[in-house]
Amino acid sequence: MAQKPLLSYTHFMSVIGEHLKQLRETKGLSIRGLAKEVGISHNTLAAYERETVMPSLENGFILAEYFDVPIEFLFKGKTVISDFTDAELLSLFRELDGMDRADRTLAKKFLRNMIKNRRDREGLEASAEKGKLPG
Repeated sequence: MAQKPLLSYTHFMSVIGEHLKQLRETKGLSIRGLAKEVGISHNTLAAYERETVMPSLENGFILAEYFDVPIEFLFKGKTVISDFTDAELLSLFRELDGMDRADRTLAKKFLRNMIKNRRDREGLEASAEKGKLPG
């Protein structure tokens, strides 16, 4: 006996259309304006929003990249993060994810530097324990 799919094709079409419209309107773009930005015809984009056509995988990636969201956002309206063990950290990242691109870029730079500094410190501590400090 074949297993019933968890979500139907129609469900995916409706959420993709809804999320695409939300993203487009957040940027203050018309369908024609978005078409010019991403190189997908306005008729095709309108069909996605009307839920009559499912975006190709290629167009899904183009749209996700343009809006700076993971592709699963088009399907789920949220990003999928499942391996966090620290609830507070997860909450902070979700809040950060809702900020504009400049704020997210700044946060990424800060986190990269923090991680690099931590690794450098660990390397120095390991060297000190062996009696060999770089110099």
